[in-house]
Amino acid sequence: MASPGSDHGERTPRPLSTIQSLAIASQFGVTLAVAVGVGLLLGQWLDARLGTGIVFTLIGALLGLASGVMAALRIYRASLRVSGSGEKPRTTASARALADEDHSTPTNEPPTN
Repeated sequence: MASPGSDHGERTPRPLSTIQSLAIASQFGVTLAVAVGVGLLLGQWLDARLGTGIVFTLIGALLGLASGVMAALRIYRASLRVSGSGEKPRTTASARALADEDHSTPTNEPPTN
């Protein structure tokens, strides 16, 4: 029987090891490079078959870049889930606003002389 304060089998988050962090970082680069490379090669193949200059090469490279960025974002989100950091990443502006709220005094009171 579970105690009242138990977490019902939830695992406690553990930080990623150095090797795991390096693997994730290298996966970002490989993912982007492969996606752009495949788009570029497909675009060149289409340009050679259709005789269209570099039109499809540019389109393929841009589509490859877009798909690589989307795949890298999925990897990033998955790594956040694995590391247990369920907190959404904050922008600098929102982090500053949150810090200002935590450390500020009430401003609706008149200053004392």
